Amino acid sequence: MRWIHRRDALALSAACAASALLAATGCEQKNVPAASAPTQPSPGSIEITQADIDWFRRSRAEWIDCESGAPGMVPPDMSLEQYEDLLDGGSSPAFDRFVTVTSAFFLHASFVAGHYTFEPPFAQRTAFDVTDEHIRLLRRANWLSFLIDCKRPYGDFTHFEIDMADILGLPVTKDAKGYAQIGKEAEKRMDALHADMLPTLQAYIRFARLNPGRYVVPGRGVAQTAGRPLCRPVSATRLAMYQRALAAAGPRSDSHRVAALDEAARALFALD
Repeated sequence: MRWIHRRDALALSAACAASALLAATGCEQKNVPAASAPTQPSPGSIEITQADIDWFRRSRAEWIDCESGAPGMVPPDMSLEQYEDLLDGGSSPAFDRFVTVTSAFFLHASFVAGHYTFEPPFAQRTAFDVTDEHIRLLRRANWLSFLIDCKRPYGDFTHFEIDMADILGLPVTKDAKGYAQIGKEAEKRMDALHADMLPTLQAYIRFARLNPGRYVVPGRGVAQTAGRPLCRPVSATRLAMYQRALAAAGPRSDSHRVAALDEAARALFALD
């Protein structure tokens, strides 16, 4: 995946992003008073209602007990088994709605460290303190279909504590055989932080901030394969890049334009 770095975003001024967006959407008009220009939905955007948000809040974090184990998000009124069947190729209106609303949250919601109260309680907890470390791990985890990879939760290592230490900036050394290591105490702390990701994800579901409105979201395929909780709204620069690619792709486009659109959609979820 080609990542879009902060230095690339800084290279584009706000004025350039705005003009590019107008050009892509075909809404740029000259010598026309603003009041007379019709209001058009933003390209690639969908409406997220308060009912959608309330419905999303009824999702739940659930521990996926395979390999190393990791948490995932399960849609409202659906068992984990039913959700797994849908991920194997099934389809339902509820699942389609979940993909759309969750993608809007992942791209546009804000979620910060703090003390969160669970009412009703979650996993016998009435409250949980989300730290900056929890949020860094939540953003950098290996997500697929709104589940964290239970074999390699945070990177390429099955010894996932090494990946966690690297994400958090902790010392990683090598033993006499050249294997990465962080020491027993650090491993215990990483294991505890990994277990904390279950209540962290539940806090995200219940408290990540998103207001009703129209939001740009990519198609279902990219949302499931590249989606991740950014925990802060995606930048206008990345939205403009995606919308330019969306306009260029058109309804019947060649493979090169479709590939460019797919790359721009994945870049929406890239971390800076």
